[in-house]
Amino acid sequence: MYEGENKTAQQSQQRIAEAMLELLREQPFSGLSVSVLCRKAGVSRQTFYSLFGTREQVLAFALQADCRYEPEPERAVCRSACFRDFCRGYSRYIAEHREILELLARNDLMYTLYETQYRSLLDCPHFMRETDPDERQYLVDFIASGMTSIAQTFVRTGCRADTETLERIMHRLFGGGFLATPGSGLCERPRSIPSDPFRKEGG
Repeated sequence: MYEGENKTAQQSQQRIAEAMLELLREQPFSGLSVSVLCRKAGVSRQTFYSLFGTREQVLAFALQADCRYEPEPERAVCRSACFRDFCRGYSRYIAEHREILELLARNDLMYTLYETQYRSLLDCPHFMRETDPDERQYLVDFIASGMTSIAQTFVRTGCRADTETLERIMHRLFGGGFLATPGSGLCERPRSIPSDPFRKEGG
């Protein structure tokens, strides 16, 4: 995918990305051809392939430009109040991007949202930078996966949840609140195990 600074090329990329989203409102991604996309964007196939290698790259570009969530510098750590603000910001993001999320879900393309969100958080200069680099990759992967799953469930359930509900669910989920619920079986102490579980009693 083209990542240069040529203004004309960048404008063409933007037109192609906008055409992609418009066409997805009318037809499924599986039936969207490069020729139709080029005609809608007003560019040649040669221009398309000089800027994007595949239709999936066009979608990734569109999401990166218009549908990614990046925490603000002062809200970039998942701790206490800052983490609550992170959850609040993402819940609002989901509500504001409802239409494009529905398009992705309808076309089984939610994985592209995960990839976009993962790369966005990983490259974010102020997100979890105090964390060990190796651990940070696991953490970003976990958070991006959870964020995508929440967005997908929001769409699957008819977009009924309001932002306050989404915020509360995210905060409990990422904070371990659900796993630590009494009676869940996940926070109970394990029963004592004999030193040799195969040893017969009285043997």
